[in-house]
Amino acid sequence: MLLEGLKACKLFKSFSEEELNSLATSKEAFLKSYSSEDILFMEGEECNHLSVVAEGTIEIVKLDSEGNILIVSTLEKGNVFGENLLFGDMHFYPMSVVCKNSANVFHIRKSYVATLLQKNYEFLLIFLKVLSNKAMALSSKLKQVSMKSLRQMICDYILDIYNKEKSLDICLNMSKKEWADKLGVQRPSLSRELMNMKKDGLIDYDRKNIKILDLEEIEINK
Repeated sequence: MLLEGLKACKLFKSFSEEELNSLATSKEAFLKSYSSEDILFMEGEECNHLSVVAEGTIEIVKLDSEGNILIVSTLEKGNVFGENLLFGDMHFYPMSVVCKNSANVFHIRKSYVATLLQKNYEFLLIFLKVLSNKAMALSSKLKQVSMKSLRQMICDYILDIYNKEKSLDICLNMSKKEWADKLGVQRPSLSRELMNMKKDGLIDYDRKNIKILDLEEIEINK
């Protein structure tokens, strides 16, 4: 299970089977199991490890002063976190890391990551690439949340699924509460806007499904 998680991680794609086994059994790293809703790291906690999701789902979340939860990122098998904090002057988590469902996470100590970066040039290049991509993704996410209205964010989500499935009938793969958290708003606000969109003839919906009634208008509202 651990080796499969490491093989799925882009950071270690240059590693041989022997190198992966060496990493998996190193005393400088350890595998830890978490249950649903466990908090791996609290906002403000020091980051001393590069962490790899070996199995399960982890979420990076931000709680604002009004109690709204914004799911900044959802991480699954092979995804990493902590790499953008590890070597910074302020190496503290700016957001909390929580377990969405049962998960196993492989934590690699900072000193060992530094050794790998010094000894493995290809690993260094991939590490820098991952840092750059994550910075761009976070910037895009925060810009979307800060500049777009709730209706625009809902339309973004609907269109994203429509473009993938090419169907006007969309099955929601999350609860309204989870969707609201992902958008960084309260559940009543999401429900109210969905009701307004239904009144405006853009969509129809029930607990688990959304039917697109006016695709053109949704694209305009995006």
